[in-house]
Amino acid sequence: MRITAVRERTIELSSATRNSSISFDAMTASVVAVHTDARTNGKPLVGLAFDSIGRYGHGGLLRERFIPRLMAADPGAYSDGHGGIDPHRAWAVMMKDEKPGGHGERSGAVGMLDAALWDLAAKSADLPLWRLLAKRHGAASAGEHAKIAIYCSGGHYRASNDVEGLCDDIRRAIGQGHRRFKIKIGGASLAEDIKRIDTVFGVLERGMALAVDGNGTFDRAKTLSYLETLKPYPIAWIEEPVHPLDFDLHRDVIAQSAIPFATGENLFSRDDARNLLRYGGLRKDRDLLQFDISLSYGIVEYLRILDDLDAHGWTRERCAPHAGHLLAMNAVAGLGLGLAEVAMDTSTLFGKLTAHVPVSDGSATLGSAPGAGFEQLPMFSEIFGDLLN
Repeated sequence: MRITAVRERTIELSSATRNSSISFDAMTASVVAVHTDARTNGKPLVGLAFDSIGRYGHGGLLRERFIPRLMAADPGAYSDGHGGIDPHRAWAVMMKDEKPGGHGERSGAVGMLDAALWDLAAKSADLPLWRLLAKRHGAASAGEHAKIAIYCSGGHYRASNDVEGLCDDIRRAIGQGHRRFKIKIGGASLAEDIKRIDTVFGVLERGMALAVDGNGTFDRAKTLSYLETLKPYPIAWIEEPVHPLDFDLHRDVIAQSAIPFATGENLFSRDDARNLLRYGGLRKDRDLLQFDISLSYGIVEYLRILDDLDAHGWTRERCAPHAGHLLAMNAVAGLGLGLAEVAMDTSTLFGKLTAHVPVSDGSATLGSAPGAGFEQLPMFSEIFGDLLN
């Protein structure tokens, strides 16, 4: 199999919301299609990928470095030896002549192409991506469907009617079958945030859970103030209160709280993940690791991160990949991870990406269609149409 073309474009994800760190008014993302000379079921075999959220599109790096390397490579360099494409070998092609360290934004560009190549590999095997991952790197399943635990993420700050809108979002998500929720903190005063938390707990039903997310903006004093105030609350976890790369501060504040911590979504390499495990003070019995697969060089690198987790005594159940997209949901199902994230607001483009997946009692069910499942999206042509020709 030979790669004949790679097409990409930047799309708008703009939303009139904010967290404690950024506004999403001008947020963008990348979409990729990897074309090959193969056909399946009478149709051209094309691998597709949709970006994560929060880091903008990767078009410049894709066009200038990583797509040209794939296109210039001899097909034998990325062949799996059986007529298909090996994502691991293709990853090595993309990373040729890239210096170690200083990962920057290239991890997201490589992750986009990696995701499309795994979609391609699953379609070539006529398997859903979750099943391909289970067979190769997880626990093979005999069923036609996979059920995974999920939580819905939202609770961003609004310019007006903030608390009312937040409660409406939670009620709507409950009606859709969700039982786990995450909302933002730190973008308002502590008193205002506690009012939001109290109000949400007033909406939640028995057995439901609430987590809070600081988006990496708190200093030590603010973190300890929030942790002290949140002590009486049954908080499922507090996410990224401090800067994602300040491992010493992580260790300091974690040692002073019984509340579970979640972090890792803004660490984009095996190197940084390994340092977090070594120096961040995280606890294997309660804390969550949220490395974003798409932004962290893709599945190939994420498998290496899982190897390091095993070496440090962590179980895969403590993994809850950041971002509510189909790639992460397939990885959670196929690799035996603990939790997947979906967007609470299904009216946004990013929320629509997983809105069609059946949800019941806090679990989502993935189907048996080959690949990551983009072709099942109601807005498939809107997102990928101009990349398929």
